[in-house]
Amino acid sequence: MKKIYSIFYRILPVTRVEVDDRLYLLNDQEAAAIRWRERLAITLSAIIGAIGVLLLYVPYYLKPAWFPETVITLFGHSFSLPLVFFAYSALLVWIEIVLLTLLNIWCAHEIAVATGFLNYENKAQENRHNLLLDISLEKKNKKVLAYGIDPLQGLNKEALMAWNLLFILKATLTNMVFKFAIQRMVGRYALKGLKDFIGLPIFAFWNAWGTYTILREARVIIMGQNLIEEIIRRLELRTPLDTAGKELVADTLQYVAVSKRDFHQNHYLLTENLFAFYGIPHRDKEWHEGNYRAHLKAAPEAVRSVCTLLIVLGLILDGQISFRERLKIKALRHEGLTPYTESQVIRFKDDFLNGKGIEGLILDQLGQGA
Repeated sequence: MKKIYSIFYRILPVTRVEVDDRLYLLNDQEAAAIRWRERLAITLSAIIGAIGVLLLYVPYYLKPAWFPETVITLFGHSFSLPLVFFAYSALLVWIEIVLLTLLNIWCAHEIAVATGFLNYENKAQENRHNLLLDISLEKKNKKVLAYGIDPLQGLNKEALMAWNLLFILKATLTNMVFKFAIQRMVGRYALKGLKDFIGLPIFAFWNAWGTYTILREARVIIMGQNLIEEIIRRLELRTPLDTAGKELVADTLQYVAVSKRDFHQNHYLLTENLFAFYGIPHRDKEWHEGNYRAHLKAAPEAVRSVCTLLIVLGLILDGQISFRERLKIKALRHEGLTPYTESQVIRFKDDFLNGKGIEGLILDQLGQGA
């Protein structure tokens, strides 16, 4: 299927949008173009979800002869299973996934064009092509492990797998809960059709939410790519770091990764660029958060300012700040390791998401001369 998605990406036209030279910021026209495309994609995804439910159950109830029960004998016992209905359901699910993926590719492509990340000259570049497809397919980038940075360090892998499975099944589980609630409300007289069609708004909602999440991620990653390039350009004007400073930068990236507990494309790109820029070798030593905070507190001001910038930048680069991360921000401020409050970091995150930039943060930590 990826070949089909790749062909679809390549045939999408690069529409004309007035963009400025500051690619990590959004002007009013760029922001309006992105909002319109996102609203259209979210609406269409909800419609696809609703139509999917209708196509599943309307033929099932109007033409029951099309869905005969299949009798299967196993170990002397006979079972009647609606295998035709199961196959039909699987086909509809596959079609829906393909349509939603194509829709996500289109909107991610349009967001990239609207921000200036994609244009006629660079659209054919393999890295941009793969990036936008990976966003649309919700593919995680685990290449950060190659640098010795592990977001899952110390985490129970089995519990994580169980949580991810539950998250994947969210729409089906929600539908089951609603069906149960309907049955409890109207008792034994509940119509089976009513319980089946109650899934229409549920799947429409989850489709819309899923598309919203992917498109938000597309905007975050595309704008994050541009912002990281700007940060590296500013760092080039700073005094080079010594060996201890480079190690602290690597430890800071591990601190951010563990705080996020996720393999995010922006964190990988930030790690890749900083390791290349500073010439940092692969990390192979054991990392402890307590030791890291002590080393950060004892570091020279010039090194600590870079690490402070990277901490805040790392926390906002995925476009969200969890409750656990808010507690970390409070703890860092309490220990004197960052001057920023929880509300200030959230404002930086909102400004980043809305295309306003984080110039105040950059100037605070890197200075006017940067």
